Amino acid sequence: LQPTLAVANTLSRFKGFYCMAGMVVRFNHCGEPYWIITLMDAFSHIMVNVAQKECDLGRMSPYGFVHLEASRIKSPEGDYYVADYIYTVDEIPEKYRNVSLVPKAAAEDAQDVLRLVQIVDKIAYPELKHFVNSTLMQRRIMLPFLRNPASLNHHHNFVGGLLRHSVGVAELFAEKGQGRKEEKALGIVGALLHDLGKTQTLAASMMYTATGTLVNHDFLTLELCAAPLEILSKKNPRYADILRHIWTCNKGRYAYISKLDIATQVQYFDRHDATR
Repeated sequence: LQPTLAVANTLSRFKGFYCMAGMVVRFNHCGEPYWIITLMDAFSHIMVNVAQKECDLGRMSPYGFVHLEASRIKSPEGDYYVADYIYTVDEIPEKYRNVSLVPKAAAEDAQDVLRLVQIVDKIAYPELKHFVNSTLMQRRIMLPFLRNPASLNHHHNFVGGLLRHSVGVAELFAEKGQGRKEEKALGIVGALLHDLGKTQTLAASMMYTATGTLVNHDFLTLELCAAPLEILSKKNPRYADILRHIWTCNKGRYAYISKLDIATQVQYFDRHDATR
């Protein structure tokens, strides 16, 4: 259950939730159609044959989430996988979400996806790592986080700029941030998700969304994190409150002053990465 695709390629059968990165139609020797679906994560990909009756074409979309079980079939022409079942899902179940499931081809630069996986791996506390995975792997967030610019007219104003800037600020905190182990982990999380609202206010077409014409991105971060933040609040309410503070202090007309050094550091590294 839920192996990485690199591991799945070695198994006789596997099952799990993945991102679909491609689909092409083929015809068998009887002239009946079937589909070859490409599943992809941050490191690898695998192709699975799907019979017409098993394929819900109307609901499948590029880089959408699917749940499937597949078996390896041996043939003289070479082994291949056939889906026992496959269906689309609106969301990957929370306990299976992991940024390593991000399809590398969805990003403008696959290297930025690897950097994302690596920086999340550096988060030393399981509840914080789970929070990041659960947040970023939401359907409405994952693809815009990979594809959107960080701005339209200023820094990182290109497709994929949001991912590169977010990872860059988190890497700066991991490398140069001051504080105990716990503060470093919270700082990395705060830095990585500090511009999360831009997944809803900007678009990969280099335009503002309808939401972006009315709402500043800073005021959307807590909304986008709401469900994972509620879970984190039950596990460790102090962590949840510190993240809330990082993302809301010194923001807007009625801003309040930062009370934590890690919040000030996140803002400093944000400015620093914006000028690189």
